[in-house]
Amino acid sequence: MTLELGSLVAASVAYLLVLFLVAYAAERGAIPARITQHPLVYALALGVYATSWSYFGSVGYAARHGFRYLGIYLGVTLACLLIPVLWRPLLRLSRELQLTSLADVLAFRYPGQSTGTAVTLFLLAGSLPYLALQVRAVVESARVLSPSASPTLVGLGFCAVLTVFSVLFGARHLTPRERHEGLMLAIAFESAVKLVALVAVGIWAVSNVFGGVDGLLAWVDAHPEAIDALQRPARDASWSPLLVLSCAAAFLTPRSYHVAFTEAPEREGLATATWAFPLLLLVMNLVVPVVLWSGEALGLPWPADFHVLAVPASRGATWLALGAFLGGVSAASAMVIVTTLALAPMCLTHLVLPLGYARGQPNLYGWLLWARRLLIGIIILAGYGFHWLLNIRGTGLVDLGLVSFVAVAQFIPGVLGLLFWKRATRAGLLTGLVAGASLWFLTLVVPLWASPGVVAWTHRMAALLGFSDSEPWGFATFASLTLNGLAFIGVSLATRQSAEEAEAARACTREEAAPAAGGVVAGSPDEFRRKLAPLLGEEAATAEVDRALKSLSLPQDERRPSELRRLRDGVERNLSGLLGPVLARMTVEEALRLEPGARTALAEQLRFVEERLRDARGLQGPVPALEAVRRYLRRILEDLPVGVCAVGPDGEVVIWNATLEQLSGVPVDTVRGHPLEALPAPGARCCPVSPAVWTETRRRVSPWRASSASSGCTARGSLPRSRARARPRGWPSWWRTSRHERPWTRAWRIRTGWPRWGAWPRAWPMRLATR
Repeated sequence: MTLELGSLVAASVAYLLVLFLVAYAAERGAIPARITQHPLVYALALGVYATSWSYFGSVGYAARHGFRYLGIYLGVTLACLLIPVLWRPLLRLSRELQLTSLADVLAFRYPGQSTGTAVTLFLLAGSLPYLALQVRAVVESARVLSPSASPTLVGLGFCAVLTVFSVLFGARHLTPRERHEGLMLAIAFESAVKLVALVAVGIWAVSNVFGGVDGLLAWVDAHPEAIDALQRPARDASWSPLLVLSCAAAFLTPRSYHVAFTEAPEREGLATATWAFPLLLLVMNLVVPVVLWSGEALGLPWPADFHVLAVPASRGATWLALGAFLGGVSAASAMVIVTTLALAPMCLTHLVLPLGYARGQPNLYGWLLWARRLLIGIIILAGYGFHWLLNIRGTGLVDLGLVSFVAVAQFIPGVLGLLFWKRATRAGLLTGLVAGASLWFLTLVVPLWASPGVVAWTHRMAALLGFSDSEPWGFATFASLTLNGLAFIGVSLATRQSAEEAEAARACTREEAAPAAGGVVAGSPDEFRRKLAPLLGEEAATAEVDRALKSLSLPQDERRPSELRRLRDGVERNLSGLLGPVLARMTVEEALRLEPGARTALAEQLRFVEERLRDARGLQGPVPALEAVRRYLRRILEDLPVGVCAVGPDGEVVIWNATLEQLSGVPVDTVRGHPLEALPAPGARCCPVSPAVWTETRRRVSPWRASSASSGCTARGSLPRSRARARPRGWPSWWRTSRHERPWTRAWRIRTGWPRWGAWPRAWPMRLATR
C-alpha cells in the first residue's frame, strides 16, 4: 500500500493547524482554566520527552538490544522518584529568580558570562543530532508510505512548516516570564495523539496479524527465539549507562527543562507528574514487543525502526497507517517546536545580547522579539544541515538520539554541585564541561562521518573497558562523565571561590542569604525609570518598573528605603527573565546602585526566611519541623502582650508588633521600613531610643539612661553587668510597661541582647525567631 506525498503533506499541515487552534483557543480563554491548568495536562506535556526515537526507534532498538529498550523508561521513573530532591529546588530557583533555562540557572550559581555562553553553546551542539533525528524520522517514514517522495523536498518542507508554527506557538509575543498555557495544552494534546496512535497500532496488530491474544501467545510459543532475542542482551550488557542518560534527559534536555520548569503550572503539578509521566511511557513501551513480533511474523522488508508504519501499511490499513504517520509527525514536531522555543531565548540571552546590539534600543521588546524569531529559523535550519551533512543513514534512531543524551549528561556534575555542594566554583564547572564535551565529540560525533579506522578505534577502546563494541555511547558516557566529574571536583577544590559565587551557593542550597541592604541611589519609582531608560529604552524601563510595582503591591510614590530595595530586587528578577541573570545584574548594578557599605538587613532576612518557609511546606523530614518552630516563635513575637519593636542597621523599623500598634495607635504598615527619626508622632515618642543605643557596648555601666532629642522623652533601663557587651545591630528590643499607665507618660524598661531562660520575658530564644 502506498500513499501520495500530497496526501501526507496535507494531512500533516491540517494536523498542525489543529494544534495551533487548540493553543490559540487556550490563550484566548475559550478553554476553561480548570482544563489548561490541570496537573494531568502538565504530566502529558512532559511526554515531549518521547520523541520520534521513542515512537519509531524503540522497536528498532528492541530488535537489536532486546529488553534493554526499557531502560529509557526506567531512567525516567528514577528521575521522577527524585522530584523532591532535584526537581523542586530547580523549580524554586526558576520561579523566584525568573530563570527560564538551564543556562540561566547555571549562570546564576556559577556567576559569569562565560558560564552562560559555554552552557548555551554545548546545549546547542548537543541538540543538533536530536533535531537531525526528527528530520530523518519524518523523511524516512514518508518514504515508507510514499516511496517516490524526495528526501530533500520532504526534509526542507518539514523544517519550513515547523519554523512557521514555532513562531506562531511561542514567538508571537515577548512573554518570557509568563506560562504559555496554549503551548502546554497543544503539547499535551500531541502526547495524547502519539499515545493513542501507538496503542491503536498495537491493538490492530494483535487482532489482524495474530488473530487475537490467543494467536499472539501461540506464535510466541512457536518462536522461543523471539523471547530469547529480547532477554539475551538484557542479561549480557550493562544497564547503568542507559539509566543514567535517560534519567538526566528526563529534565535536563532543553525541551524537558522548558516544560518541567519554565512552563510549570502555578498549581502543584509535580506530585501528579511523579506517577502520571512514567505511566504514560510505560503504556507506550508495552506496545513495542507486539509491533516488533508483528513485523517479524509478516517478514517486512523495512527496518524495524519503521514497523509502526509498515505493519498496518502491509495489510492495506490506509487510515491506520496515516494515523500512525501523524503520530510520528506529532512526536517529531513537538520536540522541534519546544526545543527551538527553549534554545532561541537561550542563544539570544547568552550569545547575542552580550555583544551589545540591544543596548539603548528605542524599542527593546520589538528588537528582542524579531531576534528570537530569526534564531528559531536558524536553529531549525542547523538541524536540517546536520541531517544533510552527516552520513547518518546507517545509524539507528535511538543510537543517534543517545549522542545527544550523552551531551546533556555532561551537566550532571554542575547541577549536583548547584544543589548540594557550596564549594563548587565556576572554574571547576567550565573545566569539567570542556573536558567532558571534548571526549563526547571525539568518541561519538567524529565517528558519525569519520573513516572506518576511527570508528574501529572507538570500538576497541569501549571493548577494553568492558562495553559492547556496538554501543560506543556506553563507553562515551562512562569516560566523559568520569573525566568531567574529576575535573569539576579537582579544580573547584584548587581554586578560590569568589564572594559572588559564595552568595549564589547559599541561595541555591536554601540558606538564608538575604539581599544586600543600604539605600538605593534612586529615591523613587520615577527615578528608577529615568536611570534605566538609557540602558533599556524609555518604554521598556517604564514597563519593567511598573510590572515590579504591581507584583509587589507598591504605590507609584513609594519612598521607603526598604521598599525601594524590594523594588530594585523585583526589577532585577523581571529583567532576569528577559535578559538573563548576568545581564540583568549588570544592568541593575549600573543603573540602580546601592550605597557603599551596604550590609544585610534584618528586615530582608525575615522576609527571605518567610519565603523559604512557604516553599518548604512540600518537603519531608526534619526541615519542615524546624521551620514550623521558627514560624511559631515568630508568631509569638508578633502576638506578645508587650510592645516589641526591632530596628535594622540603618535605623529602620523592622518589627512593630500588634501590642505596640495598639498602644501607639500607629498602624504597622505606616511604620515598617521607616527610620525611627522619621516616624510621625506619637510613634517617634513610643520608641525614644536613638540608634546609638544599639552600639552602646563595652561600657560596663548599669543602670543607664537614653534620651531622644526628637521627642524629648527619656528611657530608663538597665543592662546586666555580665552582659553589657557589643550586640549585633538589628536585634530586637523589649518595651514593657504597666497597663495602668497612660501610653505616652509611662516609663519604659528596656532589655536588649540574649534572653536568659527562666526570667520572663527573656525566656524567648530571640535569635532563632528572627535570623
